[in-house]
Amino acid sequence: MSTINWLFEVNFVIFSVFLALFLTELMGGVLLLLAYDRAKAKVLPYIVPIWEVTGTFAAFWVVTSDFAYPNMLIPVADLFGGLIVVFLILIVARNASISFAELITKRGWVDERKLYQAYAIATLLIGVVVLVALSAIVSGAGVDLSNLSFSLGSWLANPGSALYVLGAVVIAVGLAPVFYGFEELRRLTLPVTVVGVLVEAGALYLYASSFLSAYFLIPTVLTILPALLFQSRQTAPIVSHKLVFAVVAVVIVFSLSYLVYPTAFNGGITVDAWTTTGPMVGAYYVLSVVGALFVGLLMALYLAVVQRSLQARTSPSPSSASVAPNSPNP
Repeated sequence: MSTINWLFEVNFVIFSVFLALFLTELMGGVLLLLAYDRAKAKVLPYIVPIWEVTGTFAAFWVVTSDFAYPNMLIPVADLFGGLIVVFLILIVARNASISFAELITKRGWVDERKLYQAYAIATLLIGVVVLVALSAIVSGAGVDLSNLSFSLGSWLANPGSALYVLGAVVIAVGLAPVFYGFEELRRLTLPVTVVGVLVEAGALYLYASSFLSAYFLIPTVLTILPALLFQSRQTAPIVSHKLVFAVVAVVIVFSLSYLVYPTAFNGGITVDAWTTTGPMVGAYYVLSVVGALFVGLLMALYLAVVQRSLQARTSPSPSSASVAPNSPNP
């Protein structure tokens, strides 16, 4: 392998895009649970189409991972079999609730609000499952590589595990108003985000002090900066821009790649040893480039369109602005 494992880097970029998209959904779910009536106008126009894009990018990442690490997927499936089952059940609940929410306004005791909040709960629980798996891959907590088994009890017994999940959730709560431009919670975004980053740093330190290297400064600064800029009315529209925020989120996730490379499971395996070689390398790059061009460009276009749509809804039309408040309609 070369000094830089480009197969890992490309695959982690794809994973970063998927996780960034999912986090924007999760943040929308937070607002739908905390303030549905006030937040739905800002959240629903974004998540109603994007949930399908997130699923597409997740499938794209799984396919490219199969090319990049053909001998790793089955052992990982054995290792996290229980979590994968729970994940799939929650995915069905998430997809079903939001699909019906798009079609049903009121049907007996079921209404749009209940369905969208069911979607939000399922999304949050999916986030917890993903965070448990990611924390185990980073730290090795609860993992027995020799028997390819994962123990949730052993994972919980590690003092950093619960903090890892809690810190990520708190960060999502803190940044949710930033991404969706929810100004009612402006004052809470910075302190909540800082607390989340501190909790996450504490979790990584409890896992292994080496995780808190200089590399951790990059995601720390990039996570706190949007919350800080959101405090000013001049800079808030910049960090609330959907495409800008999504790009920053991708960079944040990618900057955490040092936690799983060159070794994962806290030194348990060497990633280079599992990376594919030979003819599969060429096929992997072709698949990644073609997929990135189609899915990535369409996703960027969608984020830009959503941003323009939201701006059009919040800005007054020229005709209405030209009519005096008390003048009769023409």
